[in-house]
Parts: sequence; C-alpha cells; structure tokens
Amino acid sequence: MQEKALSKDPADNGSELRIPATAVSRGIGIGRAVFLNGDGPSPIRHSISADAVDSEIERLQRAVQHSLGEIIELSSAPSPDSAADIFGVHSLILESSSLIPDIESEIRSHLVNAEWAIRNVSQEYSTRQRSAADQHISDKYLDVIDVAERLLNALGGSPESGGGGSDSVLIVKELMPSRLMELAKTAPKAIISEHGGWTSHSSILARELKLPVVTGVKNIEQLIADGDAVIVDGIDGEVIIRPTSGSITQFSSITNNTGLFEQLSPAGNGKTITKDGIEIVIRVNTDAPEIYRQAKDQGATGIGLYRSEAIFDRTGSFPSEDEQFAAYSQIAAATGDAGVRIRTFDVGVGQLAGDKKVFEHNPSLGLRSIRLSLTDQSYFRTQIRAILRASYDNKIDIVLPMISGVDDIFRLRTIIDEERAKLTTAGVSIGKPLLGAMIEVPSAVITANEIAENVDFLCLGTNDLVQYLLAVDRDNEAVADWYQTLHPAVIRSIREVVDAANKANIPLNICGEVAGSPFLYAAVAWARGS
Repeated sequence: MQEKALSKDPADNGSELRIPATAVSRGIGIGRAVFLNGDGPSPIRHSISADAVDSEIERLQRAVQHSLGEIIELSSAPSPDSAADIFGVHSLILESSSLIPDIESEIRSHLVNAEWAIRNVSQEYSTRQRSAADQHISDKYLDVIDVAERLLNALGGSPESGGGGSDSVLIVKELMPSRLMELAKTAPKAIISEHGGWTSHSSILARELKLPVVTGVKNIEQLIADGDAVIVDGIDGEVIIRPTSGSITQFSSITNNTGLFEQLSPAGNGKTITKDGIEIVIRVNTDAPEIYRQAKDQGATGIGLYRSEAIFDRTGSFPSEDEQFAAYSQIAAATGDAGVRIRTFDVGVGQLAGDKKVFEHNPSLGLRSIRLSLTDQSYFRTQIRAILRASYDNKIDIVLPMISGVDDIFRLRTIIDEERAKLTTAGVSIGKPLLGAMIEVPSAVITANEIAENVDFLCLGTNDLVQYLLAVDRDNEAVADWYQTLHPAVIRSIREVVDAANKANIPLNICGEVAGSPFLYAAVAWARGS
C-alpha cells in the first residue's frame, strides 16, 4: 500500500513539519502532494459595438444552456445524496436568479464581451455573498464562482486539469463543488484547501464522499513541493509535511471512524444509545428531506434546526408565503412525528435589500436576524403565516435566532399572535407550534432565566456564542487560536443556560460544534451535573 511505501522515503531524516488546519471532512489521508492550479486564464476585456450586443448575448445564452446540461449530468450521475440538491442550486442560479440578467445588462450598458461581463458580475455577487453574517450563507459564495467558471469554460475557456491519482493528496486554493465531484473520480487520499468552511457545499459533499479535507492552510506552496510525502489529519485538523516513519505508522493505524459519536448505534427500538448505555437524542440540522432520511437511518430523530434562509438559494429572491409553505410542509412530511424546528430567517439587511445593495462594515453585529425581523416586519410576518399554515397536521416548532433579551420575546410573540388571529379570522387552518429561543449572544446567557420563563424550549447556539463571548471571528484564520470552544467562559455560559432550562423545566437543544465533539459533549455532561 502507498502508506508503507511512504515509510521508506529516503527523505525521512527524522524531522517533519506540522501545520494546524481546519478539519471540514473527517478522516486520515496519507499520500504524495499534488498541486492543482484551479485558476483558469483571466478573461480579457473586449469592447463590442452596439450592433454586436444581441449576438454577444446569444453567445452567453448558448453557454448557459451548455452549462445547464453539464449540471444536469452531474446531478443525475451516481453521487452523494446531497449532490442533486447542491447542483439544483447551481441550476437555479443560472435559471431563476438575477445573475444572468445582470450579466446581460453589463454587456448592454458597457458594450463588453460576455467573458468580461461574467467576471465583473460574478465577482460582485460572490463578494456580497461572502460578506453575509451567517456562515451557512457566506460559505456558499463558491457556488457563484463555480457557476461563473462553468460559463467561462463553455464560452471557450480551458477545462480544469485532471486529478493526481489514487495515491495523491491534492492541494488547491479553493474547492468548487463540481470540481470536487470530478476529483473524487480519481480517488485521492485527501484534499488540502486554502479556503473553505464547514458549511460550504464542497465540504458537505466531501463528508458524504468520506474524503478527508482540511482548509485554512496558507502559503503551503512555500513549505511543500510536488511529490512530498504528506499526512492530512481530518480529525484533529493538521497537515504533516514529510512525516517521519513513526508518524506514518501512527496515522496508518487510525481508522476514519474514530470518535465517540461514530460509536453510537440505533438500538432496536430506534433510540440512539452509547456503548455504556446512555441514551442521546440526536437531531440533524438540514434543509433537505433526502439528507434527513439518510441521517434517520443512522439514528437521528427529527430536525433540530431547519435553516429557513436556505430557501433563498432555491428561489434566487425572497420566497413568497406559498413557496415557504410548500418547503416547510415538505420537510415536515419527511420528519413525521419526530418533528422539525424551523429557525426564522437568520439573514442580514444586505440579503433582503434587493437593488439597494446595503453593505455593513460589521454584519455580524449589524441589522440581521431577529433585529431585521423586528425592523422590517413584512418579511417576518410572511414567514410566520407560512409556518403556522404548514404546522397544521404537522409537527413544526419555531426557533427565534439571535435573541438579546426577554423584550425581544415579548415583541415577537405579539407579532405571532397577531398573524395567528388574522389567519383564524380568515378561516385558514393552522397549528400550534411551540416557540424556542436561540441563546447565542452574551446578553441572552445573562438573562437566560427570564427568557426561559417565556418560551417553550431553548436552543444553545454554541458556534456564535463562542464567537461573541471571546470576540473572535470564527471565519478569520488569523485569530483561529483564540477561538477556544473549551474556554472557561464558554463552559460557564453553558452551565448558566443549562441551569435556566432546568429551572424552567423546559427542553434544551445543543447546536453547533458542541453537539458534534466528544470533548465538548463531556463538558455539557459536566454542566448538566451528570
């Protein structure tokens, strides 16, 4: 096997270089470094005459149709369950969003070639997407870049080069979803990427492909050469360059299924129980019925957090009440009695501003989430009506994100009650969803007792909570060392929230990395007094 061959590397002089990284797809990969240049030739600006505009737009439309054909082929080929949803988003970007009309407008207004228009408009779109406050939305900027590169290739650009083979560890700047699907055919050992987050579509696909991936590795080309032996630790997040024989032996013995939660197994009664007999209720965070069905087979019970802003990706604009009703009803039907908890729109003002293109210097602390729902109530009221309608004969609950204190709960309950009364008066059948609050900012931790007394359940949003408690941007690799999920302030805050839920005798859901880490799970168990 390749791992054994590596241990005989004559360059093994007993020294190695270890680089911290962010693990986004678990597993261990050992192989030879292969650099892939994902940057095609940059488009060149060509001026065109007014008479040539129509023919240039026809070129663009032919590229769109060609790209759609490629996407359909990718989504229909044997692939991970989420591939169809992900490439469905790519189809919607081409067919239903404002991307192509804006590119056409760029061609007409500036009299430029299609390639240049694609470059300018896609850069603007991806920049706007990347600046979104919610990581689950900002990570999707790669989808826009992916679609743009596909269009450029269809217009005559050079296709990407092949992968590095089954003994390779591929090194890329950014990993596009469609590129990942192509690379996976060569069965590489692992991938190292400079950019990319846990919630990007590429990371989701990699996890389903069981392909180890780490990101956040800067300037690796200065430290490693093509052909160097390398170990990718996608469990603890590390890259080991020119590893010693001892390291190769150590990591070769580690299976890709190491960890507490991989040892959980559904019992005969459908419950998930650890080997020492402790029952753990595991819910999945997803917006796709297909992914839930897969998670259910592995022991998940219901959806703990449905990120409703994902509907924006599907529609390309703010979804109507009926579009939301259809989406919520579909996901509720998939979960059945296990239920789904729908988080109301956790988006920033820039994502709802349309042509106004509102940009904030610090969107994480700006007009977003519940603050935006209270400021521009039309969006929130539309969503609440859709949820109330979908909850009829379905088990659906509501989660309110970024709650700052109990006053937010009072104001939001008033709006919900008003919309419930309107629908009832109109003779519309509605359900009675429970109401929960996300605890993810310090003020909510401090006032958790008061919040808990006025809701039906709490959700502890640990990813944002760590970020706000420690004043560390979780997407900024330069301060990654300060993002410490086991910081005493984090553990004490968890204890405060657990105590508040216990005192009010209401359920508490744990979301984020705490829910998926064996070490942090132990911290939560301690906070519960177990």
